[in-house]
Amino acid sequence: MQLTDHRASSRRRERALPRTRARRRAALALPLLGALALPACAGHNLSRTVGKGNGEFHSSLGGPFFDSLGPALPTPNVNLGGRYGVTDWMDVDGGFNATALAYSILAFDVAANFQLYRKPQALAVASSVRLYSYGDLDDAPGYRGYPELGLHLGGPVLRWLHLYGGVTSTFQFAPPEGKPPVFLTPFFGTEFLIPPRGETNRQHGLALHLGWTNPWQDATAVVSYQPGYGGLALYLNYRVRFGGLDR
Repeated sequence: MQLTDHRASSRRRERALPRTRARRRAALALPLLGALALPACAGHNLSRTVGKGNGEFHSSLGGPFFDSLGPALPTPNVNLGGRYGVTDWMDVDGGFNATALAYSILAFDVAANFQLYRKPQALAVASSVRLYSYGDLDDAPGYRGYPELGLHLGGPVLRWLHLYGGVTSTFQFAPPEGKPPVFLTPFFGTEFLIPPRGETNRQHGLALHLGWTNPWQDATAVVSYQPGYGGLALYLNYRVRFGGLDR
């Protein structure tokens, strides 16, 4: 009888092992995925659409500052994505969080970007509509979606240096108790452009992007965000654009 009970107990432990490992992975991922708790765009210069038939690949490294593991550092989130010009005044955009995927969390977004005003080699203004979604692949289909509206402005200071900024508003329609229904994120960025060589129609760019989500609010959460109010985020961005370099 004791042997039978022991075997049954062993089988129960074996069945529970995958879920236990998944929970441990999620626990280890919490500091690394702090950006998911404060929805924010990975921070690209969207003030100009790319133009009909043109495309762009973009990537970023960074996220909100946290001090759960010691000194306050940005979360090392790696985001990959791209956009394509459907018309001269509208892009479709999308991306995913590669760091989250390594921990069996699917985090992705899709968006449309609309040109409101543009003067070549001068000021440009655009708006964006984005949907963020993420969920645990080990506990599907528990996915959540968060819509976002954005306003983006930018223009060149020098031929190889662009400044941009704006604000995004991300909404959660059923916020947890004590949490806000809206995440408001003003942002500012500096983009350095690498001039295309020869006859190539490609252009590379590097940008530093700083955003501050709900800076007036105590950001106490699973991870300890810094500077204590809101979530201050820093991203290093890279992009390569195919076509539309005169916009």
